[in-house]
Amino acid sequence: MASDASKGLWVTLISGFLAIAGIGAKGVADLHLERARLDSQLIIGALGSSSEDSRRETLRLLVDARLIADEQTRDGLKQYFEGASPRTPPQVASFIQSGERVTLTPTTEANANQTDIDLFVCGSAKSSASAKALVDSVHQALNESGQFGRVALKVWEGNLYQEAPESVLRGFSTMIVDAGHAEAGEGAVLESALSGVSALPPVKVLNNPGPSTPWLISLVLCPD
Repeated sequence: MASDASKGLWVTLISGFLAIAGIGAKGVADLHLERARLDSQLIIGALGSSSEDSRRETLRLLVDARLIADEQTRDGLKQYFEGASPRTPPQVASFIQSGERVTLTPTTEANANQTDIDLFVCGSAKSSASAKALVDSVHQALNESGQFGRVALKVWEGNLYQEAPESVLRGFSTMIVDAGHAEAGEGAVLESALSGVSALPPVKVLNNPGPSTPWLISLVLCPD
């Protein structure tokens, strides 16, 4: 199995189990829903490789190691690696890869003194066409506002962001700012700039739980 596929698999597992652990006493129904989401993320991740052999072997690993919880799903996946003529696993390409950083708007002389935006998409949505369309709409709105500097796109998943797991962010557009820093006052400006994005999930603000990052706002898009 290719190293990039293996890395993505373990990132998804870690973030998924962190989300499940964060459910606590919310109830059995929530636990089953979160586990079903993890199954879906693992399968989508396995189908992201450009290599047919890598996709097939990653699906085999998910089934053989019983990393997929649902028995019927495991049985269905066997058609892609068992028998004399296994089916070709389809490729599901992500619009951004785990650990990747894509500069959407570079730093220029005109925007160098404006607050930068780290734009994140939740890991569970990185292969979603509707999430890609949302990212494009948000980026366009930020540029048209003329109020912000460099915009970079990343994936919010894995243990780098365990202070705010996806289970806390899902269903929202979360602005993460340094409390007490002047940039916090720009939250209203950012929300106003995004007011015309029709598919935008509800906006909420979270004080930065990690190291201070002055003149930088993180915006995490995490649709259901």
